[in-house]
Amino acid sequence: MLTAGIDVGSVNTKLVVFDRTSRQSFCEKVVPTGPRPRETARQVMTECRNEHKELYGHVRGVVATGYARHSVDCVEATITEIKAAALGIRYWHPTCRTVIDIGGQDSKVLSLDEAGKVRDFAMNDRCAAGTGHFLSVLSKTLSVPLEDFGRLSLESRRPVPVSSLCVVMAESEILSLLAADTPVADVIAGLHEALARRVANMAARLQVESEVVFTGGVAQNPGMQAALERALGTTVTVARKPLLAAALGAALSVGTDD
Repeated sequence: MLTAGIDVGSVNTKLVVFDRTSRQSFCEKVVPTGPRPRETARQVMTECRNEHKELYGHVRGVVATGYARHSVDCVEATITEIKAAALGIRYWHPTCRTVIDIGGQDSKVLSLDEAGKVRDFAMNDRCAAGTGHFLSVLSKTLSVPLEDFGRLSLESRRPVPVSSLCVVMAESEILSLLAADTPVADVIAGLHEALARRVANMAARLQVESEVVFTGGVAQNPGMQAALERALGTTVTVARKPLLAAALGAALSVGTDD
């Protein structure tokens, strides 16, 4: 039995088609969402169908998740990003008890019970503070590609404290630091530390237990992983495929009762 999960996020749209028999995914796609999420969702499903014509006709369920999940055509159901992330991460990391999910639009901390069900969660989706968008905007201010942030932050020997997580205020603060000849690596490290503190404050509302797994687009940034470990005082494991965890979870949800 083949099932499919599509995660329509603010930055990327992800698709996973999962084979329940072999317990393997045979189609994994990540494309920029762009301004028309409905059309992007159609596009990514069409691409997968064209590449796997001999198999796609056997797909017995398609579930959508992500911020634009309700705009996706031809799906059997939708689930929240919280449930999808928990299912996907727990499949790859069976001992996970805490999930940190930082995407482009929001950040979440999930506390899981022994069975992998969501026991509690904390979420920031009301401003850019603590999200990938915060880093993305400030990468332009620093004229540093976002993909270089992790490497540079790890090179820093003296991170500079950034007092504000408001994008506008942080941008002004960064410009002042640059004018004072502060090394760019130290500024970037300071941004990572500030974001990690914000996530740690959310996590403090919950019961954080190991194994802690980091997922979402920002989990591809090794500097953010290191900053989270310092802020939380524990080891943080990067998810096996951080961009695809929620899409996998959506595919796995087909046929479940909760």
